[in-house]
Amino acid sequence: MKGANKAEIIAKYVQSIKDFKFVDPEIPYYHMGATIADAILQSGLNYKTVVKPRIDDILEKYPEAQATSAFLKLLTEEGPNKILRWNNSEKPNRVIALTNFFVANKIESENDLKAWLEDESHISSLKDVRGVGNKTVDYLRILSGIKTNAIDRHLLNFISQAGIEVDDYSEANQLINEVADFMGKDKALLDHSIWKYMSEKRSKHSRCGD
Repeated sequence: MKGANKAEIIAKYVQSIKDFKFVDPEIPYYHMGATIADAILQSGLNYKTVVKPRIDDILEKYPEAQATSAFLKLLTEEGPNKILRWNNSEKPNRVIALTNFFVANKIESENDLKAWLEDESHISSLKDVRGVGNKTVDYLRILSGIKTNAIDRHLLNFISQAGIEVDDYSEANQLINEVADFMGKDKALLDHSIWKYMSEKRSKHSRCGD
């Protein structure tokens, strides 16, 4: 595609896929317990079979843990392993650490989180929390209602399949946002739609013997 930039190439690739669908993410949860758990658990795990059932569980069983301080109280009283239905300690400890961090910074709701994340001077301290890197920061942005994307292996593979190479997380993140702008789509909508398309495609392929 002579003369086309990377964003245009990926946009054309999206439009060429017959079974690609734009799917709205079901967020924010308006439940900081679910938001924190989702942000911490999602890394490196199958979202559909491992993470989502636990998030649904938190939303259904613990409606009182909407505010961050209420979720911290629940974690303290019940224990994170019980709340998350988790055996080892690493991710439950990360959930506690992030919850404590948000309480210390007076972040009690997704609206608070959104406003706090929009101040770039806050991001370095957030990354000091164990388990929080670039992707988790951007995923927290999405979960709080900020229009952006969070680059993971599914989005990187999609970019590669479109015939584009990127050097790092930042370039990939900026590129997907540019694709959304080029297509006139909500950035978080495009992120979720690519993620859903790629994860479902991988799941179908896996059942065929991958």
